[in-house]
Amino acid sequence: MKQYVVIEDWDGDGAIRLPDDVLQEMGVDVGDTLYLLEEYVGTARHIVLSKTPRIPDRIDELVDHWDFSSPSNKPR
Repeated sequence: MKQYVVIEDWDGDGAIRLPDDVLQEMGVDVGDTLYLLEEYVGTARHIVLSKTPRIPDRIDELVDHWDFSSPSNKPR
């Protein structure tokens, strides 16, 4: 879902007001921590709002799968 936001002045600092529907869709509430991340899609740079400090790379998911799919690496 794409949303456009306006950077506002908040006592001399830049501030972004997030619409309630965006917060609800993300499952966040007042007091939760959000992160602004720089991500690339192809060669285009995007700023992503996330509940985690880093978006896992698809390669990370594959490596995690490999680590636990090997019989010698299964937890005992």
